[in-house]
This record gives sequence, C-alpha cells and structure tokens, in this order.
Amino acid sequence: MGFLKDLFIGNEDKEKEKEKATPQTAQPQQTLAQSYQYSQATAQPQPMASAPISGSLAPDILDMIKNVIAQNNLEGNDYYEFDKIVESQDFKNAIPDERSRIVAAFHSLRAQDPGFSKQKLVESIDHYKNAVNAEYQNVMQAYNVSVDEKISNPKKQIDSLLETKAELMQRLVELDDKIKTLEAEIAQNTIALNSRRADYEVTFSCVLNDLESEKQQLISILP
Repeated sequence: MGFLKDLFIGNEDKEKEKEKATPQTAQPQQTLAQSYQYSQATAQPQPMASAPISGSLAPDILDMIKNVIAQNNLEGNDYYEFDKIVESQDFKNAIPDERSRIVAAFHSLRAQDPGFSKQKLVESIDHYKNAVNAEYQNVMQAYNVSVDEKISNPKKQIDSLLETKAELMQRLVELDDKIKTLEAEIAQNTIALNSRRADYEVTFSCVLNDLESEKQQLISILP
C-alpha cells in the first residue's frame, strides 16, 4: 500500500548505497590552453553527448500524481479513502502488520458503507489508473513541445547556420582566389609600368639632351 511513498523511499535507499559504493576521485584541472583548443582552419561542430540516462523518482512529480488522484477522488468510499486509512500513522502504530491493516481497513469501511466491496475497491483503482495515465499523456505532450522548443528547433537552426557558414566559406575561398589574381596582376603590371617609366625617362632625356646640344651647336656656328 502507499505505493508512491514506498517507491520513493526505496529509490532514496538505492541512491545512498550507490553514493557509498562509488569512490569519489578528484578530477584533474585543465589549464586554459588545454580547455580551449581551437583551430579556425579545422574546427568542426562537435556532437552533443548522448550517454544513456536512467530516470529516478522525482518528489515533485510524485506530488503532482498524488494531486491528480486527489482531484479525481470518487464520491463515497473507494481506494482513495482506503489507502489513506491503511497508510495513516495512527493506524500503522495500532496495527504494524500491513496485511492485517489492509483487512482491518477494508472491514472498517465496509461497516460504514454497506455498498463498499472488494470489487468496488479494485474498480476504483482502475479509475485512478486511467486518471494518472491521462495526466501522463498531457505531461508527455507538453514534454514533446519542450523538446521541439529546446532541442529540435535549435538543431534546425544549427543546420541552417552550418549551411550559411558553408556558403560563406565558399565565398571566402572565391574572394581569396580573386585577391590572389589581383595581386598577381598588380605585380605584373607594376613591373611593366616601372619598366615603361624607365624607358620614358631615358628616351625623353636623350631627346632633350640632343635638342640642347643642337641648340648650343647652332648658337656657336651661326653668326
């Protein structure tokens, strides 16, 4: 009886035993350089850890389920009232043996309500099972919405960003090629233009010198 409470207590005991059995080892500290190693040329997105997760009985979820059962309590005596009697501390103190408490609680409720029977008790459990299962479906529906919001949609964003990144990387490659082409053209044109400038300077200088020489010759020859 009181299955929710018994499950929770049993889970706590297992967790305590697991903590005692597992030695605590100090984790080596990493330097900043070790913890942050990134190469822009070779960096790739790392997959998220997908280690199996084993669930445990959560107190808040147990409280939620108890509230669901309480909110769906049927009129009259049924499993809900029966369980409260069996699990009451006063009843446990008076009758420590669980089987004896179950029988005593059953006859006590039957004495109060002639319509109370084993069949009614068992059928009421099915009623609460249906209520709890319906709540579970609602919870899982909300959970799936959270998965979409916090996992699936961000993954889609990552895919979109990776696609954009690939396009940008391709654009960068194209720009690098364009820059190299322009740099090669600049180097080639620089050599050609500098050579041409040198030709200009030598040629014009020669012509100007010749003209000056002819000028001086004419001045000296002619009366």
